[in-house]
Amino acid sequence: MDVSDALTGLLAVLCLFNLVLSYGIVRRLRTLTRAGAGGPATVSGAVDDFAVTTTSGAPVGRAALTPGTVLAFLSPGCPPCAALLPRFTRAVEDAGLPAERVLAVVMPGEDPAEARQYVALLEEFATVVDGEHARTVSAACGVQGFPAVCAIDEQGRIHEVGGDLTALGAPRPAGVA
Repeated sequence: MDVSDALTGLLAVLCLFNLVLSYGIVRRLRTLTRAGAGGPATVSGAVDDFAVTTTSGAPVGRAALTPGTVLAFLSPGCPPCAALLPRFTRAVEDAGLPAERVLAVVMPGEDPAEARQYVALLEEFATVVDGEHARTVSAACGVQGFPAVCAIDEQGRIHEVGGDLTALGAPRPAGVA
């Protein structure tokens, strides 16, 4: 009986230890999920040179990003991107921005059909770059997460627009939402 009591006690202690570790892991995952899912994407201040072709076959490069140009970086399969897409197109339309002043970058996703839907919707409002060309533009702009909406300022630097899409026509410094 003494051996079975000792083993039962040891088992109870191990179960408690496992429960405490599991609770800690769940708390940590929740913290990371909250920080990553709703956290803002970031972009660098400078835009490196690039030269790509749009979905319509036109060439576009760093020189096309004049002051006031708005850039949107979207990734199919990204829930925040899907939520932003209709708000973004509505904001571009409300701001009266011509498609030449809006560059939509659609990253390649796991579902090519969803990427084509993004492109089809955005081509009405923007100059669109997708596939490997999107990766090139994203790297040139230093995009660190999706979605990201930014604009080119008078110094030719890129700044986040933030969640307030009503100010698409007026680029603001990073950190101003």
